[in-house]
Amino acid sequence: MRRILVVNALIFAVLAAAVALAYYGYTATSIESQEQQVLQPLRELAEEKVFNIENLLLRDERVVFDNVRFEELSKLDEVVNPVATAVASVFVLDDQGKLVPDGYVGPRSRKPAESKAFRDFVLEKVVPTLPLSKRPAGERGHVHGIWREGPLAGRPYLLSFVKRVSGDRTFYVLIEDDLTHLVAWLFPQFFNVSDVSKRIYQVVDERGELVFGAPFAADADTLVVEVPFSETVDGWRLRVTDRQMLGQGALRRKGIIQSVLIGGAVTVVIAGLAFLALAIRRERRANELKSEFISNVSHELKTPLSIISMFGEMLANGRVKGPDQATEYAEIIWRESVRLGRLIDNVLDFAKIERGMGVYEFADADVGEVVDRAIELVGRRLAAAEMTLDAEIEPDLPQVKLDQNAFTLAVLNLIDNAIKYAAEGKKIELRLARAGDRIALRVRDWGPGIDPAEQEQIFERFYRARAVRLKPIRGSGIGLALVRHIAKAHGGDVTVTSAPGQGSTFELWLPVV
Repeated sequence: MRRILVVNALIFAVLAAAVALAYYGYTATSIESQEQQVLQPLRELAEEKVFNIENLLLRDERVVFDNVRFEELSKLDEVVNPVATAVASVFVLDDQGKLVPDGYVGPRSRKPAESKAFRDFVLEKVVPTLPLSKRPAGERGHVHGIWREGPLAGRPYLLSFVKRVSGDRTFYVLIEDDLTHLVAWLFPQFFNVSDVSKRIYQVVDERGELVFGAPFAADADTLVVEVPFSETVDGWRLRVTDRQMLGQGALRRKGIIQSVLIGGAVTVVIAGLAFLALAIRRERRANELKSEFISNVSHELKTPLSIISMFGEMLANGRVKGPDQATEYAEIIWRESVRLGRLIDNVLDFAKIERGMGVYEFADADVGEVVDRAIELVGRRLAAAEMTLDAEIEPDLPQVKLDQNAFTLAVLNLIDNAIKYAAEGKKIELRLARAGDRIALRVRDWGPGIDPAEQEQIFERFYRARAVRLKPIRGSGIGLALVRHIAKAHGGDVTVTSAPGQGSTFELWLPVV
C-alpha cells in the first residue's frame, strides 16, 4: 500500500512539473523576446556611435600618418596643426626606434619641461616595448592602457603607430592621442547627457570606473547594452539604457527565477521518470520472485504433507512389521509436522511483516536459554541430515529485551539454512558470546560459500542465490529476510562473511541495554 501511495504521489509530481515546465518555458520565451525587442535598437544605436567616434579618431591619425615626409620633418608642425585638438604628440623614429632630428611635436598645453620629460620617458621606457617592426608597412597598430609610471602616471593613454617606407628608408610614426579631447569634446557631441534625453549614456574603463556620463539611477535594476571600443581605447565600453527601462530589471529577475523553476521542473521530471522506471523494474522483479516463492512454498508444503499422509495411511492400515517400525513412522510424521509448522510460521510471520503489523512481544529473557531451546528443536533435523552441531554458549550472559518466539525462529532459520545449503560440510559451528555492548550469535558452516556480490541481496525478500537456484534445493526465499527483520526489530542486525568454497559465517547481534 505504501509503495502504491509513493508511486501515485510521484506520478502527480511529474505531471505537475511537466505543466510548470511548459508554462515557464512559454513565459521565459516571452520575456526573452520582450528583452530582445527592447535591447536590439539600443545595441544598434550604441554600435553606430562607437563606430563613428572611432572613425573620427582614426581619420585624424591618418592625416598625420599619410602626410609625414621623412625628408621634410622641419614642417612636422604644419602636418600636426590641422588635427592638433585630437593629437597630443607625434614622434618620428628611425628603423632602430631612435628619435630623428625634428621628429617630435608635443602638445602646446604642456610646459616645455613637462613635454621634454614626457618625450624622454616615451623614448626610454615605452618605445622599446612597442611591436613597431612586427607590423607590415602602412598597417596601423595601437596600445591603450594607464600609465604606471612617468610624468603622467595614473592617466589613461592611447598610442597609435605605423611603419612607413620612403625610398630605401624605413621609419615609424608614433602618435599620442589626446584622450582629454575625446572625453571633453567628442563624447558630449555624441552622447546627450541632459535630463530630457530619452537615453542615458556611460563610458567606463577596463576597471569599470566611470570615464564619462553619470551613474544610472538604478544600475542593478536596469537593462543595459554594452559595446566595447575595439580600434582605439579598447579597454573602454559604452553603456546605454533607456530612461523608460529604469527599474525594469524586475523583468530579468523574473526570468532568472523562472529559469531556476524550469531547471527544478526538469530535474523532477527526469528523477521521477528514472524512479518510475526503477520502480517498474523492481516491481517486475518482485513479481517474478513472488511467483518463484509461491512455487517453492507450494512444494515445501506439499512435500511434508505427502510424507505425513503416506506414513499416516500406513500406520492406519497396520502396514508395519512391528513396534519399532511404527515408532519410526511416527517419528517421521512428527519431524515433518515440525518442519511444516516452522514453514507455516515463517510464512505467517512474514505476511504480518509485509502488512506492517506488529508481531513482537518483548520481555527480559536469557538469550542463552533461547538458543539452547532452538538447538534442541533442531536436533532431529541435524540427525536426519547426518550433520553435527558444535555449540558453545558463554555462561552468565546478561538478560536482554527479547521476543523469545521470534528469536527462536531466527536461530532455527540460520541453522536450517546451514543444514539445507551446506550439507556437504557435515558440520555446523554455533557460538554465542558477548562482544562489548553486544551479544553476538555466530553460525558457521563449511558449505560452498556465497558470492560477495550477493552477500547483501540474500537478505532481501524472495531472493535466492544464483548458485542455489541451479541446484535441486527447495526454499521459500524468506528465511534470511525474516532473520534480518527480527534482528532489526530487536535493535540489532545480521551480516554474513563468506567466500566461494570457504563456507559462510552468519552473525546475528543484539544490543545489551
